[in-house]
Amino acid sequence: MKVTFTKKKAQSLIEYALILAMVAVIAIAALQLLGNNIGTTLKNAANSVGQGADSAGENACDAMGEDFQWVAATANTGAYCRYKNGASSQGESSSGSSSESSSESTGG
Repeated sequence: MKVTFTKKKAQSLIEYALILAMVAVIAIAALQLLGNNIGTTLKNAANSVGQGADSAGENACDAMGEDFQWVAATANTGAYCRYKNGASSQGESSSGSSSESSSESTGG
């Protein structure tokens, strides 16, 4: 079986190939330009959300009173609010106060 192309069909195939190549180059260029911008925008949004959450947590911890202290995030742990043990020397009353405050803050 012999396949023959006419000049018209060959010309059409070449034109389609050139159009496809041009579209591919434009798409790749657009993705490279927009990809960096989209990545930067998402990274900035994530940082803003993280900073807002830390700020809200710190404000909530401050609202609990002097018995609580905000501890900033480190490389190994996230930021958190901790009960100061110096307010009471009894372990049972310290943990009881902490759990009461925790339930009050989560309850509303």
